[in-house]
Parts: sequence; C-alpha cells; structure tokens
Amino acid sequence: MDIKELRSFCMVAKLGSFSKASQGLGLGQPAVTKHVQRLEQEIGRSLFERGARPLRLTAAGTNLLRMAEPLVEGLETLVQRGPLPAASPVAVGVPHGFIGNVLPQALRDLQRSAPGARVRVLSGTKEEIYEMVQTGQVDFAIAPDPGPSRSFEFTALFPSERVLLVPRGHALAKKPPKSLQDIARYPLILPSFQTQTRALLESEFRRHSVPYDIALELDSIELIERYVEMGVGLAVGLRGAKETEAWTRVVVVTLAAFLPSETVGVVRSKSLPLSGTASALIEVLKA
Repeated sequence: MDIKELRSFCMVAKLGSFSKASQGLGLGQPAVTKHVQRLEQEIGRSLFERGARPLRLTAAGTNLLRMAEPLVEGLETLVQRGPLPAASPVAVGVPHGFIGNVLPQALRDLQRSAPGARVRVLSGTKEEIYEMVQTGQVDFAIAPDPGPSRSFEFTALFPSERVLLVPRGHALAKKPPKSLQDIARYPLILPSFQTQTRALLESEFRRHSVPYDIALELDSIELIERYVEMGVGLAVGLRGAKETEAWTRVVVVTLAAFLPSETVGVVRSKSLPLSGTASALIEVLKA
C-alpha cells in the first residue's frame, strides 16, 4: 500500500465525498478515485458503499480506517515538525547478521515519506534482542518468530532459510551437499556467540555422530564472510534478506533439506505503545 493512497482514503472517509477530499488534498478527483480503487484492488473488497450520500464505509473500510488513520496522521505530523530531535530516534533491534538489505531499503523508503525520521539500530544475539523488546530498549525487532510461549506480538514478513556460505569455485558451490557429512568434511567458521543456527547445526552433527572441525570462531558476521571468501572454512547462517542477496563475495547454498527454516518478522511488546514513526517504519517493512 502506498501512503498517498492511504491519505486519499482517509480524507474521503473523513469528508464523505471524493470531490471534497480532492479539494482538501489539492489533487484532481480522478487521482483520489484511482487511489481508493487501488486500495480496493489490493484488499479485494469495497471500502465505501457507493450508493450512499454521504459516502459510508463498509466493514472492510472501517477496519482499514482504524489502522491507517494513526499512520497517516503520524507521518503528516513528522513532515510538519521537520527533523526529529536527536534524542528521539526509533530504536530497532536486529540479531547479528540480520541487517542484510531489508532494513536499509525500508529506511530509505521511510526517509522519502518522513525526511525527519531517525532510526537507531541495535544488534545482539536473538535472546538479547528479545530482551531489548521486552524491556523497551528498542521499539521493535526484526527477528525470527519467538513462538507462542513468549509475550510478544509477532507480524510475519518473510520466510528465511538456513544457508551454507562457501567460497566461489568451491566443490559445494558447484555440487550442493547431499548430507551433513558433506559439510563436515570441511573446516567450519562459526560465530563465537551462541546462535540458534549454530546450536541446531552442532546438535544435528552430534545426533548423526558426524565429527566436525571448527577452524575459527568470530564475533562479526562480516568477518565470517571475509574468511569464507579467503577459503579458511565454510559457514552456516540464516538468510536475513527477503529478496536481495546479503552476501556478495561468497556463494550461498540452501540447507533447507537439512536444517529447518524460520519465519522472520516484526517482534514487538504487547504492552508498550509504538510511536508514529515506529508504526510507519513497520508499515514500510510490511509493504
């Protein structure tokens, strides 16, 4: 959904007229009508009872207005106020190696609609990120599904599979592994902090009695990629990007046949409110 379409929809709902909404927005009536029609096509339902005068919202329109109005008002407030104070950035928690390309793209889109918005990114292990959300240290996190046992609100964004990072020209880049034994024949480069991916990999090695060798343990995902590129060993990670490839210097091989995938999404507290900017960034991520 485009913010311009949501703004047009909210104005029509507020004034009960396409013509009045177009005047209020400074747009031609055909443009406002097209914005609402696009929303209806995306949702697959009518938003207004067209025969009524003034226009009345359908049930779907009422639900959309309830969600869209705070977002539109929040973005308009940001534009009117100009740059946010340096002390008021949106804090986003991201597990090590998950920043990828998803968050930068979302931040660029947010800056276009709200130039004054500022975002601070904090990284840590997955459990550390969940703790940040729970204590309010971050507004929300982009992380794997914490599961129903946690007191979080989770909005799925995209599936994320576990992958093997190998140097270009490596045998497993040309012929993907058929078993974990194929991977264990090579030295491994693993994060020194305990990630769920590392725990799963080592657990599977032990369960199948597969010996393995750790060549390096590193604190930085970026350094892990660099050492893989140099041929020191292979690494296993969770794909942290929705469409664009986060790793550019190595070959990425799926391990979906050997290790479970996860669903990555927005993790937020059920009890702590979100600012308008944080809500706007979440909407950009969901788009």
